[in-house]
Amino acid sequence: MAHIAKLGALTDELVALLTSASADGEPAKFNAHKESALRALRNHNYPRTNQFDVWNRLDGLDEKFRVYNEDQLADALKERLQKISRLEGKWSSEILHLLLELSDKPLANSKLKDLDLLKEPEPQTETPLRWKDLAANDPLLRDKHVWRNVDFGAESSDEDGLSDISMPTETTTQSSVEDDVDIHPNDHVVDVSSEEKLIELREAQFWLKTPSINGVKLETVKKPITELQAIREVLFMLAGFPTSLFEVRTEGSKIFEPCKGYALRHASPDSFRKLLKSLAADGSSITFLKSWAIRPQHIPLLQVFQAAILKHIAEFDGLLSRIQERFVDPADDVVVSLLLVKEEISSYIRSLICLSELTKRLDTEPYAHAFRYLEMLYEQASISQMGGDEEMYAFMGTLFFECFQVYLRPIRTWMEEGELEKEDKVFFVAESSGEMDTLSIWQARFKLRQTQDGTLHAPNFLQAAAGKIFTTGKSVVVLKHLNKVSLMESFERILEPSLDFATLCNPAALQLVPFVELFDGAFDAWIRSKHQYASSTLRKILFDQFGLCSSLDALSGIYFMADGAQGSAFTNPSYDKLDTLDVTWNDRFALTELARGAFGTLPSVSPDRLRIAVLPLSRKNQDIGRCRRTVKVLSIIELKYQLSWPIQIILTPDTISSYQRIFTFLIQIRRSSHILSRQRLATDLLTITSSSDERSLYYSLRTRLLWFIQALYYYISCLVLEPSSCKMREDLEAAVDIDSMVQVHSSYIKSTVNQALLGSKLELIHKTILKILDLAIKLEDAQAANAAGAKDTMDRQQEMMDLSMASLGLHTPQKPRRPSKFSPRNLKVANPKDEASSDDEEKDIDLSILSSTLLEGDETELSYFEKLLEMRADFDRLVRFVANGLRGVARAGGGQEARSWDTLGEMLEAGLGDGNGSIGRSY
Repeated sequence: MAHIAKLGALTDELVALLTSASADGEPAKFNAHKESALRALRNHNYPRTNQFDVWNRLDGLDEKFRVYNEDQLADALKERLQKISRLEGKWSSEILHLLLELSDKPLANSKLKDLDLLKEPEPQTETPLRWKDLAANDPLLRDKHVWRNVDFGAESSDEDGLSDISMPTETTTQSSVEDDVDIHPNDHVVDVSSEEKLIELREAQFWLKTPSINGVKLETVKKPITELQAIREVLFMLAGFPTSLFEVRTEGSKIFEPCKGYALRHASPDSFRKLLKSLAADGSSITFLKSWAIRPQHIPLLQVFQAAILKHIAEFDGLLSRIQERFVDPADDVVVSLLLVKEEISSYIRSLICLSELTKRLDTEPYAHAFRYLEMLYEQASISQMGGDEEMYAFMGTLFFECFQVYLRPIRTWMEEGELEKEDKVFFVAESSGEMDTLSIWQARFKLRQTQDGTLHAPNFLQAAAGKIFTTGKSVVVLKHLNKVSLMESFERILEPSLDFATLCNPAALQLVPFVELFDGAFDAWIRSKHQYASSTLRKILFDQFGLCSSLDALSGIYFMADGAQGSAFTNPSYDKLDTLDVTWNDRFALTELARGAFGTLPSVSPDRLRIAVLPLSRKNQDIGRCRRTVKVLSIIELKYQLSWPIQIILTPDTISSYQRIFTFLIQIRRSSHILSRQRLATDLLTITSSSDERSLYYSLRTRLLWFIQALYYYISCLVLEPSSCKMREDLEAAVDIDSMVQVHSSYIKSTVNQALLGSKLELIHKTILKILDLAIKLEDAQAANAAGAKDTMDRQQEMMDLSMASLGLHTPQKPRRPSKFSPRNLKVANPKDEASSDDEEKDIDLSILSSTLLEGDETELSYFEKLLEMRADFDRLVRFVANGLRGVARAGGGQEARSWDTLGEMLEAGLGDGNGSIGRSY
């Protein structure tokens, strides 16, 4: 009820204010409006004002004020908002929202002076000070003679009885200039040949006279001067000449200070001295700038800056001369005003003072580079534009582009002709000293200069474009070595855009566009005009004339063994020599002939460029029997394929070593696959020599090893090498320049190595995989040793039977001895020299010679079955470690590499299975 009563009372007041109707005068009209208002208020639930929206609108209003250079208005708004935020008012947001809704063009209609109307007048606590009160306290102030002007020249000791200093001349009292406009400067020349003339001249100089009263010189009284004399002294000081109104203090550079002995007649001493201090500071800055501009410089980039400074100083001196001419030889009436002269020269002085501060910074900065002032001019132009100072923006921008033209000269020469100026320490491209072969042109002959902290030795506004500049010049150098410079003329060159302030930064049309964006866009277009044709020409030559695609095909066919038949023709003979303990298995000449015969048939491979290098064996692998037991020994075989030097710009020697690592891993996988799948048993040897448990365990482990090896090889060849190579070729076709192509290939081979489990992150997993591959050799060795042992046992049993029958006088028919069908001598392999031969064509390899070496070093007294159990446990443990490790690394990483690792991890986990019918099921 209280709420309804309060709402009714407020509604009565609202209706009365809006309709001017009262309950007493017009009850019908009043009640109708009241009922309508009450229904509207009762039937609508209006939510509270969104305070965050209100503050966002106020922040936007503050930002708008500052964008339109109304910082004082923005500061006043911010100050009051801070006061409101400290108040804990319940309806603050609603009040602010109401004010925002009532506001009408706050930017145009708001005035700071209106805020003074809100201030309450301060009560006057003290009575005003009046002259009669002072006179009552000080009797001397009641004497009227105190307020009379003193005539210092009334009783002067001069001959004419007047003081030129104290009495105004006729010239200054009328117009402050000479009335006779026909007076020539030669008319003021005074003959000082005699001593009297010299004395007369000195007496005419105001700065030498001392005020006096009744012949008594007032040494401590300031000498009064006219405003015209002050203007002359100021103009002389700004021109760098010595004057009497300013003292010169030299501490490394000339510094002006106003002399305390002079005063302007119609101005207060403090105001006059403050004005002279400001002018003296300006003159000191200009004098320093002049002295800096005439220093001897041997660097053209600094010389052009000095020339530009001297040019602006000459313009300023011309302005001073025109002002002096206006007072010396006036054509019309001239107003003599020191403040007016200061205002007239302020724009010129402001620009020169900014340059003076810039040069002072150059002197104080340690190890300032020659192009440092270009960075300062660039920054100052940007700051001036953002601050709305159009005059300073135009001055600094014009000066920047004038000096930048000199810095462009070595850039233009480098990008168009591929040449560097000797002894040039400013340009960021340098040539290495000493003789270098053509292969090092791109990688080592030229380099980017860097500072001690590792940053590029170039202006900060060129850091982004330095790479294109560097690449373009190197492209021209390579084209020169290939005698293909003339081909660049076949490309239509883009007209070089002009780089000047009037064209690029037209203030009338591009006032709101940031200077940084204007420069970046223009300079990028300037670089493209030279970068495009050089890079396009070299790129076309590498693809069309030097066969970049064919070289990639050759590397893929040799190192990745893309053709499986060619790869087997190279690897299988070496594997067979290892198994037969042939010490010539690693003969580099035989391997080179084998590689040329196997890979030389590929269309993209030139056999003469292919050779094999063999690294020396480690001490523990000197024995051939020990050597054949591990796939790690195959890492001593290195393929060498010589590419032409232009192709090596893209396919750098560093990346070829990565190709070799992948090749080594592939032949190690092939080694394990070969030893597991080469044997074709003429009869089921294990049926006679082994029990059913041994046969089941052997075939189970052999199948699991074959599955792992085939899955691993499929992953590397089909899921890593093939898609990565296809994407790399597409990226090479789309690359715009040589450096981009180098980057594409380097990124490709780096990613491929990581995906192929050869990266530093997967070093432990890679070593574990090699242990699994060694298990294949260990399994076949154990099986061959078991077969050899079974044959010896059967031979001994036959001999004992023959002896027993002989002792009983029984004779058995003699049969010719021949190898048993299940003897290791009868294990057969396919002919590796003829992959297309029929399955019936087989060649016998005598493996009985391994019987002594298979057991060599076997210190454990384990049976054949126990060895199989141990190998199976090792296989399960190692494969699970690899699968879990790959999944873990994939979760920690990201990108294509992590997805590949995760895929292989899933393949291995799926292959191991849970023992319910998968390949991992127990025997």
